[in-house]
Amino acid sequence: MTAGAMAALLATFVAGLSLMGLGLRRHRRAVGAALPVADDVALAETEGAAQVAAQVVAQVEGLLTAQTQAQADALADLKAEILGLKSDVEWLAGERMIEQAIALAKSGVEAEEIGRELGMSRDAAETIVAFRRH
Repeated sequence: MTAGAMAALLATFVAGLSLMGLGLRRHRRAVGAALPVADDVALAETEGAAQVAAQVVAQVEGLLTAQTQAQADALADLKAEILGLKSDVEWLAGERMIEQAIALAKSGVEAEEIGRELGMSRDAAETIVAFRRH
């Protein structure tokens, strides 16, 4: 059962208890003081149940808060992991691009063509060509 479903069920339960208490009070007014002891007992039971329901609501709220915090922490950890993977992929892609530029420079391709083909700046391509020639 999800947290949302539990919260909805609990809210329905509390609303039912409130309606029962309201109904008992109306009934007591309608009947008068004919059965004061029975009505008082029923009202006390309803109030006790409302207190228990309030405690349950507080516990559910605490659990939901803890779960929300745990999810936020897990999301932060996941984000950090993804950023690390992104950095690794960018490094590998850069490394691969340099290897391709070196191979093209060794085969005699001009710096401008290397830059256009690999999507790197002309200055970077010229630097690679200059180092590969020497």
